[in-house]
Amino acid sequence: MASSVNNIAATFATVTGSSSSTISASSSVSTSSLTSFPLSIPQRPLSVSWNPHTSLPKSHTPSLINLYGPPGPRRSFNSISTVKSKPIAVPVGYKLPDVTLSYLAQNGAVQFVSLRRLCKGKRVVLVGVSAAFSPSCTRFVKRVESEKSRAVDLLACVAFNDVFVMKAWGENLAVGEKVMMLSDGGGELCGALGMTVDAGATACFGLGVRPRRFCLSAVNGVVTSINFDDDVEDDALPSIKSTV
Repeated sequence: MASSVNNIAATFATVTGSSSSTISASSSVSTSSLTSFPLSIPQRPLSVSWNPHTSLPKSHTPSLINLYGPPGPRRSFNSISTVKSKPIAVPVGYKLPDVTLSYLAQNGAVQFVSLRRLCKGKRVVLVGVSAAFSPSCTRFVKRVESEKSRAVDLLACVAFNDVFVMKAWGENLAVGEKVMMLSDGGGELCGALGMTVDAGATACFGLGVRPRRFCLSAVNGVVTSINFDDDVEDDALPSIKSTV
């Protein structure tokens, strides 16, 4: 009887020991498995993780994001530097520079004309604008045309735009043959007059270097009066009556 009890106790001890060793082995395996597989997800800054558009290619971003930009405050254009202008190079009493301008004739051919030859023996009013079809410049040309004196032999409008744009703008203004629409594509005339203005800082317009709005009167190629406007954006027109 005693031997049977001893055998049972020995068997129970063996089973218990093997079970405990199995449990400890499995726990060690599970522990090692946890430590051998660290998290592979990189830590991302909050500013990137909250905005999914930053991780997408540009072609996959919504159209509104492309148009209006990512979320956040809009860029302030008030901090951008102001328009930079140059001093006038040809004051009253000086001869107009001998530059070549171009225009589109009625038959569609591009014509070139010398400014001095155009002004020789004539009373001329020359109007410079920053950009064809812009609202301020359109009002500027219309006002000059309405204030044109009968004594003026030629009224011409000049801009950096090409001859096709200038002709289309003249047709849109319905000026007909009353205003000669000239192209100063290379900026030779406005540069020689000192009538250029760097509007590149005004990023929302995309103008770059353009002519000032000016109104110049000349007799036989000699400047008799000139008025100009430094501001490219506002509609601060000069006194046209005093010029014409």
